[in-house]
Amino acid sequence: MSRPLPIHGESPLVSVRDLAVTYDGEAKPSVRGCTFSIHPGECMLLAGPSGSGKSTLAMALAGIIPQSVEGVVTGECWIAPSVSKPGKIGYVFQDPESQFCMHHVDDEIAFGLENLQIPRDEMAQRTKQALAAVHLHVHPHAPHARFSGGMKQKLAIACALAMESELFIFDEPTANLDPTSTRMVFAMIAELRKQGKTLLIIEHKYEALLPVVDRVIALNNAGEQVGVFAADEWRRLSQGESGTCLHPNPLPVFPTSSPDPVLALCDLALTYGGEQVWQGIDAQVGRGEWIAIVGPNGAGKSSLLETMAGLRRPSKGIVKFAGRAITGMSARERYSHIAYGFQNPEYQFLYEQVADEMASRVLGDDIPEDVLHALGEFGLAEHAHASPYALSQGQKRRLSVAVMMRTHADIWLFDEPTYGQDPASEAQILNRLLQLQADGKSIVTVTHDMNLVQTYATRVWVLAEGTLLYDGAVSELLERQDILERAHLFDDIVPLSDDGPDPSAGIAPEDVTTALQHAPKQPSWPRRSPVGKWHPDVKALTLLITAVVCMCCWSFGEAGRLWALVLVLAFAFGWCHPGKMVKRLLPLVLVYVIYLWAFAANAATPPGYRYVHWLWFHISWYGLNQGLLVVMRTFATVILAYVLLVTTDGTDFMVGLSQSFRIVPKMSYGMMAGMGFLGRFGHDLETFRMARRLRGREGWWILRPVTYALPLLSQSVRISERLAIAMEARGFYGDPANAWNGRTYYRQVSLRARDMVAGALTIATALVLWLT
Repeated sequence: MSRPLPIHGESPLVSVRDLAVTYDGEAKPSVRGCTFSIHPGECMLLAGPSGSGKSTLAMALAGIIPQSVEGVVTGECWIAPSVSKPGKIGYVFQDPESQFCMHHVDDEIAFGLENLQIPRDEMAQRTKQALAAVHLHVHPHAPHARFSGGMKQKLAIACALAMESELFIFDEPTANLDPTSTRMVFAMIAELRKQGKTLLIIEHKYEALLPVVDRVIALNNAGEQVGVFAADEWRRLSQGESGTCLHPNPLPVFPTSSPDPVLALCDLALTYGGEQVWQGIDAQVGRGEWIAIVGPNGAGKSSLLETMAGLRRPSKGIVKFAGRAITGMSARERYSHIAYGFQNPEYQFLYEQVADEMASRVLGDDIPEDVLHALGEFGLAEHAHASPYALSQGQKRRLSVAVMMRTHADIWLFDEPTYGQDPASEAQILNRLLQLQADGKSIVTVTHDMNLVQTYATRVWVLAEGTLLYDGAVSELLERQDILERAHLFDDIVPLSDDGPDPSAGIAPEDVTTALQHAPKQPSWPRRSPVGKWHPDVKALTLLITAVVCMCCWSFGEAGRLWALVLVLAFAFGWCHPGKMVKRLLPLVLVYVIYLWAFAANAATPPGYRYVHWLWFHISWYGLNQGLLVVMRTFATVILAYVLLVTTDGTDFMVGLSQSFRIVPKMSYGMMAGMGFLGRFGHDLETFRMARRLRGREGWWILRPVTYALPLLSQSVRISERLAIAMEARGFYGDPANAWNGRTYYRQVSLRARDMVAGALTIATALVLWLT
């Protein structure tokens, strides 16, 4: 850190002069020439085109670069001592998928509080207040794995609010939020501004925020600072003196009338995770139409789009393309007519170089002119040799759209096509879609941007409350205030006043109190079994030793006695459901059957034992007996592992390692964060299969595990890296990460004498049964 820069008036919290940031391996800086200061109580907007380095600059100010992300920061950068303490910079990242390290809402919010050593007694109330402030009406102990993107973004903001940071950095906080939630976040920012909090905001949809913004730091395409402007001055520069809309004026395109729809949805319903997502969907897409699907976060808009593309099978109903059921079409035929763009563009990437993605093949260093030209149309030519995963979120979206544009589909389905785009890039994408529409192609977009809907859509579907609330003209929808309010669309249409956000949308104390009173009630948790009440780490050690004893059995008598103990632990004390156990372990049972056959048919038979010669096998009772003994030994350990998994809370297990056994938190919490990949495995695998099916790269079914292994591994590494950055941004470094007593603990996992006694008795019983 260099000395503070000379600033007139009150001392700043952050001061930089001629700041430049260069990532390792890059030849030129991502941002450079930045000179500005942020004073206490200021609300600063960081503006610039997609890929201009806004997130890079914000991470440098927060110390994430070079502390967590490798890079070189040059120039002068001074951070006030009060802000440089852990947790005093609350950072909400752009991608809500990769900033959570715990599995439940309350644990996630408490993670930052633990790093700040906040007393445990205060954590529950801070959690409830933070959830109420962002209007996330879920139970505090709800698992967030199945939250929508918008709900996850709300949770990320709640985590920052609970830490009561001095400087808040919001990196595209409304990127995945519906209009009402967007207004709520803007109102929350305005309230924080009134409370004297210091704010740095990166946001493309900033028009409504300008009344509460003090100054705007502007970057250009090259990552250079072009100036620091007052909010009014920036409004004139960005929109012009006439205040024209940032969206381009599209050419009038009218859908071609056709007696037969291009796509027909017939009585669709979807059940996911045992819950009804939506039902009774009957709608049609005509040739040349642009249909916008809107609705609140979590309504199932993305799932509906996936079902329309044939990527997800509905629980009921059928989707028809040109009168044919899409389930009766081969994947190659189906996706020659239907193009699809995921909300997260990373899922569509197949190659490790941008140019390879565009060409759909490995090019090496020599890039054909047509590929460079196609990249240039989307402002990506200079990134041709870069990894697509290293691009900004907006650039990733442009690349995914550019790759799709090289196909010749009849209907184009896009999930948030303008996500993360500056006005110029957004106009570029939308104009390309207009060209497709002018050629008679049909466009269906999921979006939260009501300005886009009003400007481009010929028809709008409102998906909310588990069904299609509205299907009709945009102009008529704007007159239906009841539907706008029910679908969380109303607030984004009403313009903000110059005095700031509508006070009714704020987070006044009385609003927080009301939200707390109406928070979801405590669900009725099932009773825990005696094994489930054990200290998780004592239980793991006990079951491990018992498994080792089982592996040492060399006779059916020993194995039978220990099997009796295993079954008592599983059913009498573990309360495992036999049906569920059989269903979950059935694949392993089939493997053991093959294993047993291999023993019986191939074991070397000692002299004196008879065998049957059949084909090239030597089938013997001796081999069968030996195989059965091995199966009994090893399968007993499988059942013990199953008991551990179904009776143990993973968070309790990892927290207990640090809290009770004094394991370094960086190791235990890092293990838990890494295990989060296992929870995402099913979702990621399903999404990778969808993406490869779309691009004709699904491959032969027997080779798919190998085909998916590398991208899934790469995805897990990327998520782990981002997660480590997010954890450190919330104060997980120094003593909170390296000393077991350097943090407070929200969960109390006490090591009790009865746990030790129960473990000792179980091990002693296993040894007695083995030695008897």
